[in-house]
Amino acid sequence: MAERDNLPRWNPRAGGHESWSLTATDTASGEGLWIRMGIAGRRGVEPAGEVVAARFHPTDPDRTFGVRSTHPSPDFTLGGPDRYLRTGASELGPGFARGGAAGAGHRLEWDLAFETGEPTYTLLPGTAGRGLLGELAAVVPNVDTAVSGTVTADGEALQVTAARGQQGHVSGRYHAERWVWAHCSGFDDGDTIVEAVTGQIRRGPFVTPFVTSIGVRREGRWIRLVRPAGLRDFSMGRWRIDLTDRRFRITGRIEAPSHALVQARLEGPDGVPRYCHHSDIGSCRLALFERRSGGFDQIAMLEAKGTVQAEWVGRTPSSAVERLAAGA
Repeated sequence: MAERDNLPRWNPRAGGHESWSLTATDTASGEGLWIRMGIAGRRGVEPAGEVVAARFHPTDPDRTFGVRSTHPSPDFTLGGPDRYLRTGASELGPGFARGGAAGAGHRLEWDLAFETGEPTYTLLPGTAGRGLLGELAAVVPNVDTAVSGTVTADGEALQVTAARGQQGHVSGRYHAERWVWAHCSGFDDGDTIVEAVTGQIRRGPFVTPFVTSIGVRREGRWIRLVRPAGLRDFSMGRWRIDLTDRRFRITGRIEAPSHALVQARLEGPDGVPRYCHHSDIGSCRLALFERRSGGFDQIAMLEAKGTVQAEWVGRTPSSAVERLAAGA
């Protein structure tokens, strides 16, 4: 069951990190919302809870902002089947997310419900437990969910109804070294989604090659393409896609301009933070091909504007991204 894959995995004796995320883009207003709640701590050191959240406005960059708050013990608690995590005044559980955070003159609050029940999607084969990205579990218990409720940004309330989104769960001893992730929906057919990730990890003094996985759910079935690659195929706010297997090929791009990104510092259990540059109002243009007797034929053009949720993450912050998720 998908919600079983949301249950906390935290081991206080081993340390590490664990986080739950919820993203959504409202069709009516075009606004996006990102909520990330988690904990991080080194072995033998008391961990801390963390909330990062951001509001993305499609037409006025000045109304796009992020907030961040941290909560040492006992101001956070891990739960179980009824509530996965509470940190500060924020909590997330099966089908709900409630809470708020403030910083740098902004305040963001949310009271949301989201649909559950679909099978869990694994971002990379094997990472439901421990797999290609090392000691990391990366799953999406609710890969295509409808989010409803109220979001209040700086006192302005937005009623959200069945916004397309995604809810994920990641845990492990260390963060990946670098990664890019995207969830694409809002295509003309209303059903197709694309779930994409590329990343690498550090093993001692060595950094592994990037591994890229693209999943396309179309007409009720998943098409999965996976490729290891030595060179990265992305830059800040832009990701070039080109993957092929014996039957399918997908090419194109996923992107978000710098004014549509919010930068957030994510604490690492090894003492080295990662800097996440996130947007929920990005775009994509992807061509899907299927091999036929005469070669590859295009079977779909997948284009979405302003509804793509994506992030670019690494060890260094980007100077091109001016909007920071700041604490109180």
